[in-house]
Parts: sequence; structure tokens; C-alpha cells
Amino acid sequence: MKKKIIIHLEDLTTAQEVLLQELLQTFCVEQIEVLEDITSTLLVGDLQIDVRRRQVWRAGNLIELTSMEFDILYLLAHHPGKVFSARQIYEAVAADSFDASWTGISSMVYKLRRKLGAGIIETVWGHGYKFIVPGISAKLK
Repeated sequence: MKKKIIIHLEDLTTAQEVLLQELLQTFCVEQIEVLEDITSTLLVGDLQIDVRRRQVWRAGNLIELTSMEFDILYLLAHHPGKVFSARQIYEAVAADSFDASWTGISSMVYKLRRKLGAGIIETVWGHGYKFIVPGISAKLK
């Protein structure tokens, strides 16, 4: 029987985050479903994605993203731990765009990583990319 753990990360204290990490390690939970609040802001670790304004902050700092980079980040962050191939990402966010092809997704992911810092988007060799919840999922490897 699969169970989901739904967590509002902004409500956690440091002690609770440590307990959550232990819980996840103990029960091998593979995915955390992060809820979007009524303001359409997705909060994942120290990353804040404002869907309405199409803005992203990490640790309180605004990160300038292109429209395509924002769409890729939102897709991955909305499904933490799920692996998306470059073609799946392209079909989800760029199929109607004239400035991208599915083979260009890897360069966009590279640019996203440079802007966001390490440990947010992980390459799953031979399969694609997945979003790592900052401070929690990355420690479960």
C-alpha cells in the first residue's frame, strides 16, 4: 500500500526537518508532494516559485529566469523525484515554441543549474532529469 506524505515545508522548524529526514530515510519514501497554497506559490525547501508572477527566489534572492527556464523548473518542482526525459520536458513546456527543440532541453537545464545552484536538478543518466527537494531529498541518496 502506497501512502503520500503531504508537507508544508515553510511550517517546519529545524528540529522537525531533522525528524522528517529520519522518517523519510527509515521508510524509503521516494516522493514528497508539496502543496501549492492559495497564493499560487510553490515552496520547496529554500526555493519559492511564484506561479502568478513567474518569479523564483532561492534563500530570499530573486533569480532571473527565461520563460522556458521557469516552465521547466515549475514542471520538475511540481513533481519532486519524478524523472522526466528531455523529450517529455519539451512536450510539456516547449512544443509550441519556435526557439527550442527537445535536444536543446539539456542546455536549458544546464543554465537553470547555474542560476539555481547545485543540488536542485539531478541528471538520471540515460533517463532524464528530476527535481531534488533542497535540504531533504538530496540527503536521502
